[in-house]
Amino acid sequence: MIAKVIILSMIQKIVFDDQILNLLNGRNFASLATIMPSGFPQVTPIWIDYDENHDLLVNIALGRSKEKNTAINDKVGLSIFSMTNPYETVSIIGNVIDKTTEGAIDHFNKLSKKYLNLDKYPMSKPEEERVILRIRPKKIVYVSIPLSTYV
Repeated sequence: MIAKVIILSMIQKIVFDDQILNLLNGRNFASLATIMPSGFPQVTPIWIDYDENHDLLVNIALGRSKEKNTAINDKVGLSIFSMTNPYETVSIIGNVIDKTTEGAIDHFNKLSKKYLNLDKYPMSKPEEERVILRIRPKKIVYVSIPLSTYV
């Protein structure tokens, strides 16, 4: 089997197809790239989620680099690969269209359940405020190379 490539670009609204939904629903980490004030990228591994509108949701601590960087420049990039087949990847570029603290603790605990199988994140700090970044995808590139072909 040859590699599978899907490219989705923002004409109207991007809707995730089944392959991308499988990556987003799995216990797959994303790398989030933001732009620092110096112009250099800042990349961090994160937990990833999405909503009913197919916007991506990233839950971060208020005041951290990712939150500060997106206040200056809303453009972001994300890369997600399958933990079972690292040759299955999706790269997404988009814009942070909203930031909210409303429901952020519950959302973080939802992610804790997904990624750690724990109802509550065990290392939460009471003084730390969480914020959800809502990211609207502009372009998505999905690639899948069958691992069995190369092993």
